Amino acid sequence: MPLLLACAVEAPAARSTGISDKIASEPMVDTIAFFEAFDVVSSLTLEETDAVVTVAPRITADRTGELLVADPQEGQVRIYDRDGSLKAVLGRRGGGPGEFQRPMSARRTTDRRIVVADPMLSRVTFLSGTADSLTTVTSPVRMLVDVQDLGDGRFLFAGPGAGDGPAHRFLHIWDAETGRVERSFLPMGVPEQDRDVAASFAGVSVVLEADTIWAVWALSDTLYKFNSGGELLGLLPLPLARQMGPLPTIDDLVAGYAEMGAALGSITQVGDVFITEGGDFVIQSVQSRGLTFECDLVIMDRFGQPQLQLIGSPRLFLVDGDLYYFDDPATLLPNRLLVVRRRVADR
Repeated sequence: MPLLLACAVEAPAARSTGISDKIASEPMVDTIAFFEAFDVVSSLTLEETDAVVTVAPRITADRTGELLVADPQEGQVRIYDRDGSLKAVLGRRGGGPGEFQRPMSARRTTDRRIVVADPMLSRVTFLSGTADSLTTVTSPVRMLVDVQDLGDGRFLFAGPGAGDGPAHRFLHIWDAETGRVERSFLPMGVPEQDRDVAASFAGVSVVLEADTIWAVWALSDTLYKFNSGGELLGLLPLPLARQMGPLPTIDDLVAGYAEMGAALGSITQVGDVFITEGGDFVIQSVQSRGLTFECDLVIMDRFGQPQLQLIGSPRLFLVDGDLYYFDDPATLLPNRLLVVRRRVADR
C-alpha cells in the first residue's frame, strides 16, 4: 500500500539536485494573492557545498537563533545561521550510530541537544550540538515523523501506532527514564472499516504552546487541543480553502499508478500547524499532484475564524514569531527561501 504523508513527509524518491524534478512538476502558486497578503522581509539561501545539496528541507528554529534542517532525501541534518550560512552537518546516510536513512525532523531539546526522528531506521537519535556525543533509542512508534521535548524527561512522539498499542493513535508521550510510552492519544477518527486505508496517511503535525499541545492529522479537518498529559481539551473546525473529499478505497490505491494518482489528487490533506507571535493558527493543507503537491494556507484566530485563505500558496516551512519562511516562488532552487511578514492591513 502506498504511503502518503502530506506536507509532513515527501514520497520517497531517488537522490537529486532537486532542480530538474521541480521543473518537471512545479505546482501552481498564486503569486498575486500571495504578495497581496505578505510583505517580503528578506530572501534566504541555504548554503550548499560539494557534500551538501538541499533537496527536501524540513526546517525548525531553536532558542539559539539557528535553523535546524532535516533533509530526508539526503539523509542529513544540518545547522544554519539565520543568514543561511552552513555551520555544521550532523550525520550521513547509513545505519550506524549517528547515521540516518530518512531523518524527518530535527529539533532542539530543553538541554540543547538535537533530537532526530528517522522512520526508516525506526530510531530516535539524541545528538550534542557538535555531534561529539550521541544516544540512540529504538522508536516505539511504527512510522515516526517527529519528536518534541515536553520537559522533565518526557517526549512527544508523532506517528501512527506505538508498541503493542492501538495503531489508530497518532501521538505518544514517551518517558526517557523508563523507555516506555506513557500514553497514546489523537485517535484516527474514521470508521473502523476505513482504518486500514487511513493508516497510510500518517502525516501528523504538532506545535507546543506552554503546556498545551496543538495537533492536526492529514485526514481530519479539525485542530485538536490537548494538555501536556495528552488529555483532550477542545476541538476547532478548520476553515480549509478546499474541501477534503472522499477517502480513497484500497481498490483505488492498488488499481494502478494513474488510478492511485487520481484518487490521491482528489482529496485535501492537512499538512502542518504553526502558531504566530500574535497567537493565530497557521494551517497548511495539500493536494497531491503526482510526485509533488500543491499547498493551500489558512490563517485563523483562536476561535477558528479565518483571517486569510490562500489557494495555491508557496510551501510554508516555518513560522517564527511574526516571520514566515516560504519556498521562494520566483526560483526553481529548493535551497532558496522567502522570509515574509503579513501585511498590517490584513491583521
